Amino acid sequence: MKYAAFLFIFICSMTMNAKKQKLKLQNAIDGKYVKAQALSLGGYQNYCINMHLANLSTDTLVVIIEAGRRLNSMEEKDQDILITREEIIVLKKKEEKWVPVYGYCCQANNHSPKKNAKYDIYRMADSNLVHLANFLNKGNFESNVAQQAIWAVSDNQSSAQVCSGKDSSLFPLRKLVCALKGEQLPWYTIRAQTLVYQSGAMTNFPIELNGKLHYKNEKECYTTLHVLNSKGIEVCKIVKQWTMPGEFDYDLSIPVKGLAKGNYTVELRTPEKELVKRDFKI
Repeated sequence: MKYAAFLFIFICSMTMNAKKQKLKLQNAIDGKYVKAQALSLGGYQNYCINMHLANLSTDTLVVIIEAGRRLNSMEEKDQDILITREEIIVLKKKEEKWVPVYGYCCQANNHSPKKNAKYDIYRMADSNLVHLANFLNKGNFESNVAQQAIWAVSDNQSSAQVCSGKDSSLFPLRKLVCALKGEQLPWYTIRAQTLVYQSGAMTNFPIELNGKLHYKNEKECYTTLHVLNSKGIEVCKIVKQWTMPGEFDYDLSIPVKGLAKGNYTVELRTPEKELVKRDFKI
C-alpha cells in the first residue's frame, strides 16, 4: 500500500515537472532555456522559414512556436514573415534542431527573400495579425487566399481580394478581416494575382471583379452595363442580350486588370432608365 502511494506521488510529480517544461518560444527565449535563429528557405509563402532551436537546459523541453509571431527581416528590402501555423517541437537536453516553419509575407511592397536570408525572431505581431494568424492556424486555406487576407490587414489592401473559386467557404475569413479593419463586407470580390520578379520584387494586382446586381425590369429591352471612374468617365461598357420583364440577379464579371486604384461605379441601364447602381473600389 505504501509502495502504491509512493508510486502515485512520483507519477504526479513527474507529470507536474513535464508541464513546466512545455514553453512558448517567447518564454523559452526570455528564460534562456532556448537559443533560436531563423533563415529564409527562399520564397514568401508556406514553409518558407528554417528555424534553428538549441536547448540550453539539462531537461527535455517541449517548445511551442506560436502562430502570430512576426519574423523581422534583417535585410530592409525583404519582407517580414508572419507565422500562421503553430509548431510543437520536442528538444532533448542540449539538443539542437532545424525545423521548417509555415508563414506568409506581411509586407506586400517588399521583396521576396532569397534562401538563407537572416531573420530576427524575437517579437509577436500586432494584435490584429496575431488574431488573424490564429484563425488561419485552425483552418485549411489556399495559399493565395491566406496571403490576400494577411495583406488586407498588414498593408490595408482590399478585403474583396480574399476570394477563390470555393468562395462560399471563405465568408468567415472575409468577415474576420473586415472586422479587424473596421469596415463593412464588400458586396463584390476581386480576383488578384501576385507576380514575383527575378530580382525578388513583387506586384499584387487585381484581375477580375465578380458579384451580383439585383434588379427589376418592367418590359422587354436591351440592357447595358457601364463602369465609371470617380470623375464619371466611362472605362468599360458591356452590352447584355435581350432582357425579359421580371426580377433578376445579374452575374457580374468585369476584367479590371490595368485599371488605376480608386473608386468606381457600376450601372446597369436600359435605353430609358437606370436599373441598379453599385460602388466598388480597387
